[in-house]
Amino acid sequence: MSIQSGLPADFTPESFDAIVVGAGYAGSVCARRLAEACGMKVAILERRDHIAGNAYDYEDETGILVHKYGPHIYHTTNERVNQFLSRFTEWTNYQHKVLANIHGTLMPVPFNHKSLKLAIMELREKNDPELSEVADYVFENVFLHYTMKQWGKTPDQIDPSITGRVPVFVGDDDRYFPGAPFQGMPAEGYTKLFENMLEHDLISVFTG
Repeated sequence: MSIQSGLPADFTPESFDAIVVGAGYAGSVCARRLAEACGMKVAILERRDHIAGNAYDYEDETGILVHKYGPHIYHTTNERVNQFLSRFTEWTNYQHKVLANIHGTLMPVPFNHKSLKLAIMELREKNDPELSEVADYVFENVFLHYTMKQWGKTPDQIDPSITGRVPVFVGDDDRYFPGAPFQGMPAEGYTKLFENMLEHDLISVFTG
């Protein structure tokens, strides 16, 4: 793999078998598969000045690994995905847990009891009075204030896919991603994972 900033003056698309736009997850995985499985010469065009998309991380001046675009926590239920990515990184055994301050009491988020996973707006529409009571409590004490702070809108004013990011689980697993057997963080960071994934003689990356 070679990474260059900008396109060289002699760049010609015809010299490549495939042009991939973006060096995030989708683009990098596609490029690796095209090069490795199909023997294709691939150019990746990335408008940012770095690879790894929104998962990009870097060490700051104190040596702390920073996720530039917000925290990214690896989790999947798909064994094939895990096997593929594990070729390019070791994983730390990290299990993400979140606590919300509800009137001075710290409570786990998602609000749990395993085996039922619903978005909060969907849960509020259920006819089960016990579930509705839980949903209304969670809605009033967490989602309403969270969405107002984040987007300046009430939960019913934003797309359900946004509120669905914080589900409610019926069960006792207090991890943020219950049920995902593969969880952790890349041992050397996400950017290093992408560097390893793109390390192939048939892949060229052009950033910026």
